[in-house]
Amino acid sequence: MKSITYWHRNLMVLWMGAFMSEGAISLIVPILPLFLKSLGNYTPSQLSLLSGSIFAVTFLIKAVVSPLWGKLSDRVGHKPMLLRAAGGLSFCCFMIAIAPNVWLIILARAIQGIFSGYINNAESMIATEAPKEHKGWALGTLATGDTAGLLCGPIIGGTLATFVGFRGTFFIAALLMLAVFGLSWKLVTETFEPVPASEKMGIRDTLSAQPHIKLLLLIFVLTLIVQATNNAVNPILSLYLDDLLPSAPHLPLISGIVAALPGIATVLSAGYLGRLGDMHGQRKLLIGGLALGTLIYIPQIFVTNIWGLGSLRFITGLSIAALLPALQAILTQNTQPAALGRIFSYNQTFQALGNVCGAMISAGIASAFGYVQVFTAVCVMEALGLLLAWRLKC
Repeated sequence: MKSITYWHRNLMVLWMGAFMSEGAISLIVPILPLFLKSLGNYTPSQLSLLSGSIFAVTFLIKAVVSPLWGKLSDRVGHKPMLLRAAGGLSFCCFMIAIAPNVWLIILARAIQGIFSGYINNAESMIATEAPKEHKGWALGTLATGDTAGLLCGPIIGGTLATFVGFRGTFFIAALLMLAVFGLSWKLVTETFEPVPASEKMGIRDTLSAQPHIKLLLLIFVLTLIVQATNNAVNPILSLYLDDLLPSAPHLPLISGIVAALPGIATVLSAGYLGRLGDMHGQRKLLIGGLALGTLIYIPQIFVTNIWGLGSLRFITGLSIAALLPALQAILTQNTQPAALGRIFSYNQTFQALGNVCGAMISAGIASAFGYVQVFTAVCVMEALGLLLAWRLKC
């Protein structure tokens, strides 16, 4: 077994890589819909559909290609996948920065879907290397890097957009991902043993060889639901704030701060919640996170001021901090080690599909019924996830 020093070192490097990667991605989230608004004379309904589509296309492409990257990671290891993802995202941010119209942005986001997957591969590497008794803590710690980037990115993005404009912000995101590429290339070490050709299996054979296939399938579905709820608000948040605060100065900065509040709560609580999962069971942690999510989205349907919305978005981060690390820990505990890369890639596909569903549900509901009803839809999805989590037997 690899020494604790070995996996701890990789955890620290990947934490920084996840922080910078998620920061580069999330800093464009609150300003991208506002950037679209500046590129043409769109109605609110058109903006909702365009924003949702631009967010969804990345995850739709990612859902298709993730199993292919998973197979390749079993052959060449996780480190090349980290480099592929970081370099590809840098190129896509550069494309958005120079885009003259919405169509090139859509193309860039589609290409981003092809090359995405830095954080998923970091999670898979740590899940493979960390000792069983520390997996929950290790994944929770890595999640704090992800969510710290999620926290800092929107605030930095809103600030940069205020002072250097939308395009300058996208250029800076491209440079951040170049830094992630260099960090991963120089500092991540991996002792990789490729899966023998005789042991390579397709999706059906891989799943049928697992001892708890029904549980894994249920985890995939829960992952889709969780990602849909996490992603549904993002495409419309800055547009919703534009409605709440018409003609507000520094709207990109305000949008960035509100978008970052769930990340603040997640960073503060993820490590503690990961230890709770290790001590008391990941299923209990998952159920608690979904119950909190269901309850906290109800008042978000009715809130009408920025302070109330901000407070509720902060509490939402406590739910987010519990969910994905718990799902990943359960997945790891019930998957044979030789198939972990492939199983994680399948789960990544469901994460991507969840993001697609969240973005498209958001776009459709916001376009037809208004931004507020997006929160109603998310509350219903959280409740559905809670019902399914009760059926887990692990």
